[in-house]
Order: sequence, then C-alpha cells, then structure tokens
Amino acid sequence: MRKLIALVVISATLYGGYWFVGRSQIQSKLTDALIEIDAGDYDLTYDTLHTRGFPSRFDTTITNLEFNDPLTATSWAAPIFQLFALSYRPNEVIAVFPNEQTLTVDGEVFTLLTNDMRASGKVRASAALAFQTATIEMDYPRIRTEEGAELAMASILAAMRLTPETTQTYDLFLEARSIELPEDIRRIIDPQNLQPPIMQNLRFDSDVDLTAPIELNGANTDPVGIAALSIKEFALAWGEMSVSAIGDVTPNDTGVLNGSFSISARNWQQVLDLAVAMGAIPEDQRLLIVGMAASIDETPHVPDTLTATLVITDGQMALGPIPLGAAPMLH
Repeated sequence: MRKLIALVVISATLYGGYWFVGRSQIQSKLTDALIEIDAGDYDLTYDTLHTRGFPSRFDTTITNLEFNDPLTATSWAAPIFQLFALSYRPNEVIAVFPNEQTLTVDGEVFTLLTNDMRASGKVRASAALAFQTATIEMDYPRIRTEEGAELAMASILAAMRLTPETTQTYDLFLEARSIELPEDIRRIIDPQNLQPPIMQNLRFDSDVDLTAPIELNGANTDPVGIAALSIKEFALAWGEMSVSAIGDVTPNDTGVLNGSFSISARNWQQVLDLAVAMGAIPEDQRLLIVGMAASIDETPHVPDTLTATLVITDGQMALGPIPLGAAPMLH
C-alpha cells in the first residue's frame, strides 16, 4: 500500500510539473508570437493574457484584443478571446469568440453578432507541426452596419482538412444556411420582390493541391501556392432558382489559369427577370439573350435548366462560343 501511495504521489508530482511547464511554455510562446506580429507590418494590442485550467486543460484568455492592418485599413477587435486545449492533447486547440466583435474596413465599422462562434484546429504532434484539420462554426451570425443594415444567416460552417493518404492536398468546405440580405441590397437586386426574402443555402466543396504542405513550424520558408483546384460542388439556391458548378483549373507559374467548369442553372429565366427588373438588361434585349442561351445550352431537353461549359484557356474565359474576357489570376 505504501508503495502504491508513493507511486501515486510521484505520478501526481510529475504530472503537475508537466502542467506548469506546459503553461509557462504556452504563455511565453503565445506572448512572443503576439509581439512578433505587432513588430511586423501589423498592429496588435491586448490588455491581459492568462493560462489556467490545472490539471486537465490549458485555458488561455486574452482580453481586449485588437488587430490592425494599416496597409488595407482593416481591423478586428474582441473584448475577450479564448483558446482551450486538453493538457494531454495540446496539438488540438479550440478557439471561442465573443458574441460581439467589431470589424472596421476602410473607416466603415461593422458589428459581427453571433449566438455562438468557435473554431478548432489540429496539427500533427511532430516538430514541423503539420496542419491536419481546421473548422469554424457560427450560430446565427449577423453583420450589422452603423446605419443598422444587417446581413444575417442561420449558420455558417467552414472546414479544411488534409486529404487522407496525401501530404499537400486539402479538402475545403463552406456552407451558409438561410441567408437574409440587407433590405437596401434586396431593393437593388430584386426591386419587384420577385424572390423570397431568404436564400436557402450556399455550399462550396473543393480539393486544393498546394505546392508544399502546410507546416506551422516547417523548414520551408517559401510561400505556399496553389498547384491545382478542383471544385466538387458549388451550389446556390434562392427560391425556385439554383446555380451549381463543378470543374477543375490549374494555374501556371504566374497564376494564369487553364481548365473548365460545367455550370447548371435551374429556372434560369428568373435570373433574367431580376436583371431586367433592376435595369441591368434592357427589356428589348430579353429575346436576344434567350436565343444566345439556347445556342449554348447543353441540355435543351430539360426546358427549365440551362447547362453550359465555361472554358478557360491561357487565362481567357469563354462560355460556349461567347468570349467573356480574362479570368482572375490564381496565385
């Protein structure tokens, strides 16, 4: 019995020592990282930084955190920001955001309100700290302007993970549900209230091949670029209208794209109705556009759906025989 008690005491002492060493490392390294950010191109300030949670967790709380990017005139501020990790699994971290945050873009102030907002991330437990997964979730996010206009959604989920059995290919996923546009924007794009006030969902699912793996402590100091992008699903649904796309593009060394996307629009003529109603397309050009759409439609046997292929060749886009100009650069 005495040996057992002695073993328990020794184990507890060693574990306690591990926790306090870990706490000290977390506080010092995080403080050094924040100082390094502030000393660079960005401005970063905060009031306090404390780590607690003995014996099973590392709970770090930062108060009055503010990040500014002078180059783009943007800033983010939060009264409190928290990082949580289990003491026996420090390579998996959960970040919890406050219910109210402030975003400033070129002098215009926005308030981000959420019922709950948190993110999680995991790196490989190795010296390089290779990225494994990251997720951010928001429950009922609302972005509100100083004038009171508000963009609201029921939820947002964004996720990224290292694709199994690969070293530098990553799955990217984004989904926003029940999107309610600000009233002033609705009046612009739908002045006759032809569509319901809420968009059902926006979904994006893709695979991205990078030029090198993402490592938080890797030896490679060269910027990581995109080697190829495969869109497995892009989908937007609003009322009876929906748009979806799948395809692949590959940039060259300068970011010029080559590839193609198959685009499908259900009840696409409602989009034309909106464009005419908002004055983007004159009414007398409606029949011309309908005729052009019919000439590129790859599924004429499906009357309410328009399907066409967007081809990108050496950075130039074309929808069927119709040239559309230069594609965005992808670096």
